[in-house]
Amino acid sequence: MRSLLCLGVLASVASLASAQFAPNVPAGPPPVPQPVPDLLPPAVVPPAIVPPPAIIPARPMTIDEFAATFKPLPGRYEVLLIHPKTCCPVKVCFTLPCGCLCNMKVSKHTIRFVYKCQRDVVIRFILCGKVWVRGC
Repeated sequence: MRSLLCLGVLASVASLASAQFAPNVPAGPPPVPQPVPDLLPPAVVPPAIVPPPAIIPARPMTIDEFAATFKPLPGRYEVLLIHPKTCCPVKVCFTLPCGCLCNMKVSKHTIRFVYKCQRDVVIRFILCGKVWVRGC
């Protein structure tokens, strides 16, 4: 009987010892670190409702205002002017040539760009509300 008792004690000690010295085998992939949640949720800012910028239409200029502000350079131009006879806005398209501009003459109903090479550009406002352009 004593031998059976010793055998039982030795078996329990051996199983306890093998459990303590078992190698650590990972059970799966290493754990992924989880982000730490903030204490306060992020503030939800609604998108700002900004109205589109107001489009201010270009006010048509008179012939005198145009003559005072225009810097004649070679190229094509489209200008909105007030017709001197009808007082209505009218689009004027003209092209100024390369060359030496001698003078810009303005009268009540005419704008004349005088060039040295005899290639003058004339803008004439006609009675019926139309514009006549002669030159380049």
